[in-house]
This record gives sequence, C-alpha cells and structure tokens, in this order.
Amino acid sequence: MSPPPALRHVAVAAIAATTVLANLALGVAWLVALLAGGLVMLFGELSPRLLRARPPAAIHAPTSVAELGRAGAYPLTRKEVEVAILVAQGKTNKEIASRLFNSERTIDNHVQHIYNKLTIDSRAELALWVQERGLLTPVIGAK
Repeated sequence: MSPPPALRHVAVAAIAATTVLANLALGVAWLVALLAGGLVMLFGELSPRLLRARPPAAIHAPTSVAELGRAGAYPLTRKEVEVAILVAQGKTNKEIASRLFNSERTIDNHVQHIYNKLTIDSRAELALWVQERGLLTPVIGAK
C-alpha cells in the first residue's frame, strides 16, 4: 500500500533537503548541492508516474488484410508487421529490402524496432511470434 500523496510529497522534500545539507557539509559548492536536491525532488515526484504499471495491450490475429494496419491490433506498425512476416518466411534483410523497395539499412532499422517493441533478440523468436499469431497463413489473392 502506498502512502498518501501529501505524505509522499513531505518525504520527498525532506530527502531533498537532507541531500542539500549533506552535500554542503561535505564541502560541495552550494550551487551543486542545490542542483542535487532539486534532482532528488524531481525524481521523487516523477518516479511514481514513470514507474506506474501499464496493462499489456491485447494482441489478436488479424481477420483481414485491412486489419493489419489497424491501430492497436499489434504493438507493431503495418510496415513492421509486413517486415516481421517476411523475416519469419526466412528472407534476408537484403531480400526484404528488394521486395519492399527500401534500403537494406531501412529494413535493418525496422527489424531492430520490432525486436525492441517485442522485447526479443533473434529472428527465430520473431518467427515464433509471427507463427503464434497466425500471420504466416496465406492471404487469399496475395502473390
């Protein structure tokens, strides 16, 4: 159970003041001591907001090609989903770049963004993620 906001504000202010006094006692310049106290206050006030847990986004397999681009369907953009599918099919970045009319570096950036968003670090894990969501099934009318 977290303390009431008023008590937390008082505690953060007390810790910041103690930080300033401790730095001054250690012979640190007064400007640096005030800066340290200010940073303690800033972090103390912002940390509850920054560390607040967010519920994970619901992820489901798309029912149509149009849904691939729908916002919120995946943590990935439409282009990243397209790149992820091609990676899962075993294509190299060079082959993907050629197919999507992008540079190899652009595709490498897309792959890195995908890794970061999904918190994975290999093409095999990405292929498994794509497979688990049923994205490797052929779309009718696709070439």
